[in-house]
Amino acid sequence: MVRRSVIDLGLGLVLAVVGQFAQLAASGMLPVLGLPHPYDMAPEDGSVPQALLDQISSQFVVAAVIMLVLTFGLGWLRKVRGPVEGARTGAIWAMVVGVSQFLLGLGQGAVPVMGLVGTWVYLTAIVLGPILVGVIGARRPAR
Repeated sequence: MVRRSVIDLGLGLVLAVVGQFAQLAASGMLPVLGLPHPYDMAPEDGSVPQALLDQISSQFVVAAVIMLVLTFGLGWLRKVRGPVEGARTGAIWAMVVGVSQFLLGLGQGAVPVMGLVGTWVYLTAIVLGPILVGVIGARRPAR
């Protein structure tokens, strides 16, 4: 149990890094999906206008779909056994990713990322991936 938790912490760090690339990809998808994308970068004066917060939140929602697929695949590779183990695994991953997002938000001129709905959708997707594997895995016939 402790060994799996330590491995899950490490995988959470990997997901935090991979999640940054998912957000970058999501940022490129916003205009294609017809979602507002008024800012290519934050204003130089350090302000955080509401339109920028909406854009970041939308970016997190689109990245959540990518992360759901990634965490489902990772949970499948980890052979998550049941939804309870999936919830524990996903919670560890989401905790690590959430802390990294909080710290990155502080470093970007104090953007309140934890106050955005999109951030919570993103973190929920990370938890949901291994839970879905656990539900599906519990229904698979034993070999």
